[in-house]
Amino acid sequence: MISDKELAIELGFHRLTKSQMIVLSVLRETGKNGVTPKQLIDNVTFAPRTVRYALRKLLKKRLIRRYPCLSDMRQWIYLPA
Repeated sequence: MISDKELAIELGFHRLTKSQMIVLSVLRETGKNGVTPKQLIDNVTFAPRTVRYALRKLLKKRLIRRYPCLSDMRQWIYLPA
C-alpha cells in the first residue's frame, strides 16, 4: 500500500468526485482484510448505486484492486492499490 504523501500526489492526477474520495478513504482505513460492497454501503450514507459507480471508477483508474471473496464466491473483495 502506498503512503499518504504518495497517495496525495497520485490523486492530484485523477479528478475524483466526493463519493469516490470517501469510498477510497474507507477502503484505506479498513483495507487490510478487504471490504465487500455490502460492508462499504453500511459504512457510508450513499445509495448502493453510488457506491458501485465509485468502485467501478476507482477500478478503472487503478486506485483499488478487487479479488473474489473465498467465503462467498458471488461477491468481490476490494482493496486499495
